[in-house]
Amino acid sequence: MKKRLLCIMMVILLLMPTFSYGADLHKDTRAVLLGEFESGEILYEYSIDTQIEVASMTKIMTYLVAMDQVSTGKASLDDVITISQKAAKTPGSSFKLEEGEKLSLKVLLESIMIVSANDSCVAIAEHISGSEEEFVKLMNRKAKELGLEKTKYFNSSGYPLKNDVENMMSTRDLFKLTRYVIEKYPQVLEITKMNKIFIDSRDYSGENTNPLLNLIRDVDGFKTGFTDKAGRCLITTIQVKESERNKKPFRLIGIVMGTKSDEDRKNISKELIEYGLENYYYRQILDTDVAKQSINIVNAKKSNIKVFPKDDLYMLVKKGERIQQNIIIDENIVAPVKAGTVIGKVIVSNTKGQEHTIDLIVRENIQKKNILDMLFDLITNLF
Repeated sequence: MKKRLLCIMMVILLLMPTFSYGADLHKDTRAVLLGEFESGEILYEYSIDTQIEVASMTKIMTYLVAMDQVSTGKASLDDVITISQKAAKTPGSSFKLEEGEKLSLKVLLESIMIVSANDSCVAIAEHISGSEEEFVKLMNRKAKELGLEKTKYFNSSGYPLKNDVENMMSTRDLFKLTRYVIEKYPQVLEITKMNKIFIDSRDYSGENTNPLLNLIRDVDGFKTGFTDKAGRCLITTIQVKESERNKKPFRLIGIVMGTKSDEDRKNISKELIEYGLENYYYRQILDTDVAKQSINIVNAKKSNIKVFPKDDLYMLVKKGERIQQNIIIDENIVAPVKAGTVIGKVIVSNTKGQEHTIDLIVRENIQKKNILDMLFDLITNLF
């Protein structure tokens, strides 16, 4: 009886539909994207080309434009900025700035990335360009330069204008922008991983708005956003360390747009990052110290010559993904051959159709047969 019951249970399990982890990561959102920082490969996507309100995600561009001014010497992080009346009265999330107060550009930039301070955005814009309107022109110019085709800025903070107009981007554009900023100014991660910002002289303490900072180890950014139209939004980035399974450190960027609650934003963002951590890792496909094949070369004194990849190859793969390798050897190669000579190639491809072509080389000098070698071969073949 027990055996029969066990068999029935096994049949039921086999007939049950397979659960695909990550299949519903976009439920109750406006858009979702999971991507790899270095390659730009998109690993999961939903509605990423729809132009939507981005709220305080705007501040990523504000940070970028300001840092570009610093990098070209037109501004300095040590610049002391006097807070204007307009900046001090900016509505929405704030750094609690007061008119006439003096703060450094460095501190103001930290405040927009940690506590999402709208008032600091206006103060930065006025310092860089004289007015927020002129600064926004720089933001839109930079967006065009980066090829952010569905991006349009109306202010420096993302707070809705009086006519309910808001800054607009696609989620794909947000991914491109985030990658660009982290690549060009990696020091931004030193800001976005801070749990709090303290200003003793102002008796100010503000907590980072990112709910995943202390929820998932190694999360070090990146930016939150919220308006009524945009919903709750979050860009998360995490450095994945080298391990027994993962042979190369890499960075994941997860974007969740338009959830209805803070709890949904936190939970869906957490699921998205965990999906990436569970399913994606770097494999070493080719190793310059591991021979791919042994070949014979016409007129070579030596047989069974090992050929090696000229370069290492690491590929980001999904769990269970198959990698194919096609080795092509140049049949016209004749001894002598110098060490380092390319004698063929290996074409590596994955199930997504991505291909990498790596040259194959010999790592030793291959001598040509002399007359005695040829005579010895002749005699050997006769007997």
